[in-house]
Amino acid sequence: MPPRAPAPEPWNDAVRRATDATAADRPGGMDERCWDDVAMRGIIATVLYALHLRERQPVDAIGWPAVLWQLRDDERVAELVTAVLPRAGLDLARTAAPGDPVTECWRWLTRTWDPHAPVKSAFLQPALSPSSLDGWVPDAPEPRWGGMGRGIASGLPDPALEVCTHWAAGVVQRALITERRGHHAHDRVQVASGAFAGHRGYVSNVGWYFDDASETVDGPAGYVVDLDDVPGTEDIDADQVEGCADLRWPRRPEGTLKDGPPPGLHDPLPPAKTCEEDLRELLGRACNPEVVPEQLRRAAAAHRHHHLELDWQASPDPQRFTWRVLLHWYQLTEHYADDQRADLYEVVITRRLHDAEPAHHLALSESDLPGLIARCTTGA
Repeated sequence: MPPRAPAPEPWNDAVRRATDATAADRPGGMDERCWDDVAMRGIIATVLYALHLRERQPVDAIGWPAVLWQLRDDERVAELVTAVLPRAGLDLARTAAPGDPVTECWRWLTRTWDPHAPVKSAFLQPALSPSSLDGWVPDAPEPRWGGMGRGIASGLPDPALEVCTHWAAGVVQRALITERRGHHAHDRVQVASGAFAGHRGYVSNVGWYFDDASETVDGPAGYVVDLDDVPGTEDIDADQVEGCADLRWPRRPEGTLKDGPPPGLHDPLPPAKTCEEDLRELLGRACNPEVVPEQLRRAAAAHRHHHLELDWQASPDPQRFTWRVLLHWYQLTEHYADDQRADLYEVVITRRLHDAEPAHHLALSESDLPGLIARCTTGA
């Protein structure tokens, strides 16, 4: 294998800034062994580096407002990176030979994962000698999450870019709020003017002006504030909010509207769907409801319905798909018996994690699933 190219100096600067921002946002600082931290740091560093190339400015001259505008969603980040980096001679193709740290970071961010892979500890050889502790079982598959710990959406196989862009935006937002001396989420504040003057509460979210013409943001423009004596939350302009250090999250003064459990905590659960309602919804969202015979449709008269997730996997670019396999089974008698149930398999196909229109396909047998998944994820 040829030696890996050294990191360009601007990339090192981008990683440094992204590391500092991520460390400031995480309670324990930046953890190189944490998939979440590495993902957020990588997304921010890649955006910083791409803006450096596009704007022809030093990395340290790229402001957080420009970075936050790009982090509005993962598609915007991908559009920036795939437009800028190839023009700088960087090969982002997954099939290319190992390259420089910039492209390797991007490939890591856009790869898919196996959420069912064994954890790292399962690969250690038996401790027969001190040297064996450093060895891996030969030909073992890659450990789950590349051997790192993971807390964010730890059951998803989708690329870190799709999973963590929102979290990376939160890191940059915190850096920008600190830079501009604004109020962070969960900060205790008081309303200084306007309809809610004198009320106190906690910041639950922050609003920004997104200027698409200049590809930057301004603000904070306002805050979503959870006021002590007002049901729900209120949108308050930033210039009407000031800091208040009388209490810290999550305590409130006794006697205020919200000094007890949050509203809805003890609300009754909505009524469960009947078997008929459940099957009707399943058939209504399916692309191929005709595969379900009349005999199985009569399962609507079943006594109970159950749902089990069987698998959740993804394929990488260029054929980027995620498929989730669910088993729906209907108990036909009051007491469970294997021969008194009706089974229906559902495969949910998306092109990316935040796909607004997933495709739902039905199958009658588990043996039909590999062919169905192959047809849905190739040549589409």
